[in-house]
Amino acid sequence: MEQTMKIVRIDASRKYISSKEAAKYLGVSKDWLRDRIAEGRLHYSKVGNTIFFLLKEIDDMITDGAVYGKSLFRTA
Repeated sequence: MEQTMKIVRIDASRKYISSKEAAKYLGVSKDWLRDRIAEGRLHYSKVGNTIFFLLKEIDDMITDGAVYGKSLFRTA
C-alpha cells in the first residue's frame, strides 16, 4: 500500500490556542465553545484529541460583541 504525504504550510505569525486556553481566556466553559462551533461562529482545528482556535478569531468575537465603546476596540 502506497502512502502519500501532504505538506502544509503554517503561518507562524498566526497564534493558536487550545480549547482549554480559549475557555480560560474568555472565562467560559468548553461547552460554551462547543456551542459556538455548532452555531458556526467559531472555527477550529483538531490535532489528535486537542481542539485549537485562532487567537485572532477569539479576539474578534470579543470585539464584535462589544456593547459600549465598540470603536475603542478597533485599531485599524
